[in-house]
Amino acid sequence: MMFMPPSALFTWLNKSKITVKAGTFMSRHIVTGIEDVRSQDAEWLIRELSDELARLYQTTDGSAGFRPEDVEVPRAAFVVARIDGQPAGCGALRPLDESHAEVKRMYTRPEYRRNGVAQAILAEIERAAKQFGYRSIKLQTGPLQPEAVQLYERVGYRRIPRYSGNWDQVIAFQKDLEA
Repeated sequence: MMFMPPSALFTWLNKSKITVKAGTFMSRHIVTGIEDVRSQDAEWLIRELSDELARLYQTTDGSAGFRPEDVEVPRAAFVVARIDGQPAGCGALRPLDESHAEVKRMYTRPEYRRNGVAQAILAEIERAAKQFGYRSIKLQTGPLQPEAVQLYERVGYRRIPRYSGNWDQVIAFQKDLEA
């Protein structure tokens, strides 16, 4: 596998955006791309997700152990979905080991939900994971997020035992990537 410096990799990945037409946004396009996790839009999306998870699970910290530096390493990425230029959602890919990566920070703003945004983000994350040479992707979600569980199952993720953390209610998934 060849190594690309982060700036070249960012440029290459950013040129490979995908466009999806979906739901009530028939005349609009969902555009996904790799972006800087420290950008203002990325920070807002991450903060919104953390606040939503803190409220949902009645905790003070909804970060689920995510730190921006998790995706500032080789073979990692932060994906933002946009509709009409506005940030609609995000997701992150971080390495677990040489063969496996993890999806973190999957989020769609409430006004854009049920319109294909999360699926477009996941597709972009999977595309990047394949390009990085990962064989599989893992992720975990919680029991109060049934829409997320349904999405992951619908796009080919299978349930596996919890692989990280100590919260017994975690629902873990894995998807093997085709070569």
